[in-house]
Amino acid sequence: MIDDLPVPAPDQSQSPTPTRWIPNRLAEPVLAYDYFKTSVTVATLGGILTLSETVFGERIAPWQMGVTAALVALSGFIALQAKTDIVQIAQGVKPPADSSRLALRLVPGLYGAGLGIFLAFVALSYSSPGLFD
Repeated sequence: MIDDLPVPAPDQSQSPTPTRWIPNRLAEPVLAYDYFKTSVTVATLGGILTLSETVFGERIAPWQMGVTAALVALSGFIALQAKTDIVQIAQGVKPPADSSRLALRLVPGLYGAGLGIFLAFVALSYSSPGLFD
């Protein structure tokens, strides 16, 4: 009996919109939260400091280690701040300093610069010893 009733076709002109709230400034906060890997920054910073003191201790000057460590650490701080902003946005709270969009560009840039400069210092210490003395 009920199966014999006509079923109206769905109206294709009005597709249902998602009910999930997405902040205005960040398209996918969940993906952005996953993007800021502060644990990777901490591991890289530990690796740079360990290698600078042990394996490459005589080849890398303290100021070279400081420059590379500062860039990687700064990317970690910015990533942590952006994670905090994203959590506040997800809870419906307007963060005091919404730095998440800017951090999407700064974090990989600073992280890559720090790691790249470290590798360049190591390579130059072997190819041109005494260059930075």
